[in-house]
Amino acid sequence: EHMVDLKEKFKRMCDKSMINKRYMHLTEEYLKENPSLCEYMAPSLDARQDVVVVEVPKLGKEAATKAIKEWGQPKSKITHLIFCTTSGVDMPGADYQLTKLLGLRPSVKRFMMYQQGCFAGGTVLRLAKDLAENNKDARVLVVCSEITAVTFRGPNDTHLDSLV
Repeated sequence: EHMVDLKEKFKRMCDKSMINKRYMHLTEEYLKENPSLCEYMAPSLDARQDVVVVEVPKLGKEAATKAIKEWGQPKSKITHLIFCTTSGVDMPGADYQLTKLLGLRPSVKRFMMYQQGCFAGGTVLRLAKDLAENNKDARVLVVCSEITAVTFRGPNDTHLDSLV
């Protein structure tokens, strides 16, 4: 075992946070295959980007499928799609990938918002409101999907914030 002191600090932080469960896309198997992800300052953006460009649209599909089911209308009525993520950048974007994954019509008007940070939720809702109010019969699907693989770092003695 190494970094025992950091493991103890991390355990105390987790216990005091009152968060019962956190979800992480990066599995131990993936981290073993990509050890640079666990090194504090190792160059690993390509490995991280490879994860998010595939998994962000898939995660978005899960959420969108639930939302469409709750809505109770056929997905063919969707006229606009707004997709937002801070996790990576890809072209064609996650909005296009999600359109294909959901089987939406090619005529759906898509808006892709990258790197909006913590205020993204408010921004996409404001845009959706504008679209719905100013386009008769508009049906707007909003999807925000994040995977924190881009910001994941291994522990470091001097940067305890990376433990959170």
